[in-house]
Amino acid sequence: MADFYRSRKKRNFENKDASGPDYGKDRPSKRYMPTQDVKKAKEILSCKPRKSTTSLAIPSSIIDSAPTIEMKTILAGQIARALVIFSADEIVVYEDKVQTTQQKINPNLFLARVFQYMETPQYLRKQLVPISPDLKFAGLLPPLDVPHHPGMEELTTYREGVTLDKSNNNGETDSTLVDIGLFRRARIDRAVQPGVRVTVELSEPISAADTRKGQKPIAAKVVSPKVPREKTGLYWGYNIRLASSFSRVLTECPYEDGYDFTIGVSDRDGKDMYNCDIENKVKPYEHLLVAFGGPVGGLQEAIEADQDLKVGGDEAAELFDLFIDPNAKSGTRTVRLEESMMMVMSVLKPIIMNKGK
Repeated sequence: MADFYRSRKKRNFENKDASGPDYGKDRPSKRYMPTQDVKKAKEILSCKPRKSTTSLAIPSSIIDSAPTIEMKTILAGQIARALVIFSADEIVVYEDKVQTTQQKINPNLFLARVFQYMETPQYLRKQLVPISPDLKFAGLLPPLDVPHHPGMEELTTYREGVTLDKSNNNGETDSTLVDIGLFRRARIDRAVQPGVRVTVELSEPISAADTRKGQKPIAAKVVSPKVPREKTGLYWGYNIRLASSFSRVLTECPYEDGYDFTIGVSDRDGKDMYNCDIENKVKPYEHLLVAFGGPVGGLQEAIEADQDLKVGGDEAAELFDLFIDPNAKSGTRTVRLEESMMMVMSVLKPIIMNKGK
């Protein structure tokens, strides 16, 4: 048998007949042009301009159920994907249990770092996201694929960027160069210290594939991160806020008049989500808060452990405009938080689109 293989004539792929026709060096190299993907993306991402916001509050103890840092990272990635699928504008990570000194990982900071890493555009992570042991397995995280994470061929008017050293401004003190993920830099008409993340608006849509190194900087202006959402309806990522207790989720609200409609989610004492006429109970709002409880005791445990609240866990429903249970008629005894988020937000999505001001 060995002699048979030795006697076989080896294939020579330099032979034109064996390797196919020679197209010559003038043949253009294959270039990925996701024309259909870009068109499909525009259809998916085309939304009406909105000023209303949606905030989600989750307990930091959610990652306690994952035994290893790899599984904690994957779980955090699943939650972040759920946030962007339903266009959450703010994520509040609150402490629902007393943290012990024996814990190797601070769950609040772990979730915040992973969420920040995923929300930051890929071309800015090296400059904006510090190296941390919590991000050891960041390679396991799925991409968010949101509008402010544009691809090479995607034309964009708004982009996220980071300011560069002022020494790159050729002596100009009233402008700053910004890295916006293109081969060209952008120049804004104000002096900003290096290393600051900014949202810029370009004079015309441009893609990274249309730019080359060495070209003059593009003129741009700094705008609020809310502008893409309020002017064009683009979802522009989420903000991250940490709260040391559940009461501070409400009292430290970044909006001037607070949340004008709140929904509590718990599998204890809540109304059946599928049989309580949610659509008519949710009033028109500007800032909506949907709060989820921990994997064991739910919102009741977090409220009971909060010393700043005068109500007990049995009176948790009094803190919310609506208190619902997504697990009233499911086929399992318990629902995990990442599952509960998908169930609840799937029901609330059309209501959010109609009731948000």
